[in-house]
Amino acid sequence: MQIRIGRNAKTGEPVVLDTTKVINPHLQVSGITGIGKTYALQELVTNFVESAADLRRPVRVHVFDPHGDIQLPYASVVKFSEATNYGYNPLEVNPDPDYGGVRRAIQKFIAAIKKHKALGTKQEAVMRYLLEDLYAAHGFKADDQQTWWPDDPRMIREVMKGRENRVYLDVAYEHQERFKKLLKDPTSGRYRGGFDDFTNDPAMRTKKCWWVERDYYEGDFLMWEPRNLFKTAPTLDDLVRFTERKLKAQFCGSNSAAMALLKDVNRVARAYHRKVAEMSKRNAALDEAEKAELTKALNKAKDKAEDAYKSYLDAIVTGRELDDMIRYNSSPDVLTSVYERFQNVRAIGIYNPVPPPFDPHKPIWHYQIKPLEIPVQRMFVDLVCARIFERAMQRGVQNDVVELLVLDEGKRFVGESEGDILSTISNEARKFGLGLWIMSQTPDHFPDDFIKATGTILVLGLAEADTNLAARKLGVDESLLSSVVPQQSALVQMKSKGTLSAGFQIVSLV
Repeated sequence: MQIRIGRNAKTGEPVVLDTTKVINPHLQVSGITGIGKTYALQELVTNFVESAADLRRPVRVHVFDPHGDIQLPYASVVKFSEATNYGYNPLEVNPDPDYGGVRRAIQKFIAAIKKHKALGTKQEAVMRYLLEDLYAAHGFKADDQQTWWPDDPRMIREVMKGRENRVYLDVAYEHQERFKKLLKDPTSGRYRGGFDDFTNDPAMRTKKCWWVERDYYEGDFLMWEPRNLFKTAPTLDDLVRFTERKLKAQFCGSNSAAMALLKDVNRVARAYHRKVAEMSKRNAALDEAEKAELTKALNKAKDKAEDAYKSYLDAIVTGRELDDMIRYNSSPDVLTSVYERFQNVRAIGIYNPVPPPFDPHKPIWHYQIKPLEIPVQRMFVDLVCARIFERAMQRGVQNDVVELLVLDEGKRFVGESEGDILSTISNEARKFGLGLWIMSQTPDHFPDDFIKATGTILVLGLAEADTNLAARKLGVDESLLSSVVPQQSALVQMKSKGTLSAGFQIVSLV
């Protein structure tokens, strides 16, 4: 593709960015606020798309707009905010044996979390343990690539048609009577769930189980864990609930059965003391028969809980219980802080399994992320870019650029830590046909290695205070930088294939 930038100020010859001739398709645009970076971005992206159309080459451009002021033709625009009911599932597993897997999914998610806010060493370790256990519970084993493939979503939709509002639960035989009592609404008498034997789905009959309506999966129903009828990637909701159960087990030192009966003990004890308090206010005392009845109920609940705890202890045969104690019980504060972090990420509202409604026929996908707070923008861009890069690697080596990432306000998103996804893309994405175009106020906002890895640099004009430092960072004469006239000329460097260095030239923009 060929993208016109301007004309050489000395010769008048057109200055064109040819993506087949530069060392890579990456582009950095620097300029102070108000100098025209947004306009330049719009022109460059439009030229790129039109050049691809002239060559009949399909391309995809992902434009991340943190200010909401970018206007582009040929674009499908989707706004992301806490109120949207679509987004991306950050825990999705790529089943590709070379570029996917459970460990890679975990690493991407943790890296994005750290971009939002730093993690302590213990927090990161506990977070990794939780994710490993969650994926295993959903049937995705880190060491077995055969388990990385989810069930066919078309089959799931067919089976779940009419059952979308149900949460299927693991209810042990000894809990069934208690579960059935909870299903009946005490006010209306209506049953809020039931038992599904999948009569019309022979292949599902081995998975028959109890369920409750989604809106009622709260309170006492949380004693029972959701049952995974199909192998699908876990979601943030799954992660929060899973962590909550680990946290409760940590404080109670028990499994869900013992925890359920412990709640019964607390309920009966509260009823007993509430009755005593009421009688005390009336200067009366419980009669012996009533007192005996309440005491009997309390003792019965205690005995049940004691038996459940004993059964739990007797059931420890696999060593898994000790693993959990080592993983999660070493520091209650760490697990609590990780749980709160997961809750905060879920509350953002843009990480869910429903994909954003981009038009696949439009070459430009415009991500309007202005409603998101800046730390949330960072995490979102990290996750989406990592996802795109992963798929680019799967696509394999390309002769020319087929996909672009375009970011305004680059300073917000480029990190200096090892493994930063944008730095990785700048160094490794070229061969896979993925380009990175990024805008910021000054070259000083980018790490040195990031600048070295960029094929084309465009300077629209810098603040006087930034000129000296930028000149040293770019390896250009300071007087040349100072000669740029805002909105009339720019400084351009294009590193061509087969050359070790390239000079800067003044380009007329008018």
